[in-house]
Amino acid sequence: MEFFNNFNSTNQVESNENLSNDNYNEKTNNKLLQIVKNPIENLEKNILINNSFFLRFCKKRFNGEKELILNGNDLFRQIEKRLTDIDVNHLLDFLNNNPDDHDHIVELNIQNNEIGSFGIGKMCENGEKLKLKILRLNGNKFGTEASKNIALMLCNNLHIEQIEVAEVDQTISSLIYFTTIMRSDQVKYNNCLKILDISRPNPAYMNNFDSSHFAYLIGSMLKINTCLIELHLQKFSFSCHDIELMLIDGMSNITLKLLDLNCNNIGDHGINSICKWLYQRPALSGLVLSHNIIKSSGARALSFALPFSRVKLLDISYNNINNSGIVDILNTIKKSPCIRNLRLCGNQIGDKSAKVL
Repeated sequence: MEFFNNFNSTNQVESNENLSNDNYNEKTNNKLLQIVKNPIENLEKNILINNSFFLRFCKKRFNGEKELILNGNDLFRQIEKRLTDIDVNHLLDFLNNNPDDHDHIVELNIQNNEIGSFGIGKMCENGEKLKLKILRLNGNKFGTEASKNIALMLCNNLHIEQIEVAEVDQTISSLIYFTTIMRSDQVKYNNCLKILDISRPNPAYMNNFDSSHFAYLIGSMLKINTCLIELHLQKFSFSCHDIELMLIDGMSNITLKLLDLNCNNIGDHGINSICKWLYQRPALSGLVLSHNIIKSSGARALSFALPFSRVKLLDISYNNINNSGIVDILNTIKKSPCIRNLRLCGNQIGDKSAKVL
């Protein structure tokens, strides 16, 4: 009896082993079939970051110039990978080793990757050799010290005309570097940068962020700067008082054409300060004030100031403007033929404003 029990148990173990082996073989075969069916997909996941890789993402413009687009979100969808510090070395080799082939690359977009302070440090070491006009670094969390290095690099680079360092975990200590290098009263400064985006500083430090002091520094820089034409200052928690401080000196600027104050805390009093500037007919042709707390009295103040200004683009979407404020803005278009782009969505558009439209 014991023999039969042992025999049955042995057969059961063997059968279980056979079943497990069959399952293993079946899984292995399925994996092999996937590799055979999708060879391109599997090659992309294990792709080497080399010259061929970068050439694949180069796009040619109508004028013969090229742009290298390596947006981390797009890369992750295609190869399930984002660029890291190690990849920056290969990227710099690609840009520097064959200047005859790569001189026409004027834009480098490496936003939304995983590039840290080490990779940015390598890039800044070669900062003078970068013959780019546009450098987009948004979304790489490289922090304060790396941001300072980028600002210092701009003092030595005579080619970059547009730089975007938004949402890179900056704090007030690094932001001051960018306002300082754009001042022509410094021993070393940048006089070729036209577009600066330093939006969305590190939210963890916003409780200790002195927005009034920084707004005043921005205004002081604008007073003596003669090269900036676009300035993006999103999510700085600027209040009405901060805007008033910024424009004490900022009103003297003669070159700025676009001011982006999206996602701040600007209300009607801040709009009144901006309107005083518009009455002076500055060079400003674009004003972005979306996602603030502007009400109808602020919209009415804008409607009186716009005919005296050169504003062509006005974005006041997603504020607290009611029907009467919208009507005031729409009526001023008849008096201000310069306006070509008006954004009002996200406000209280009613029957009266709909009729005017």
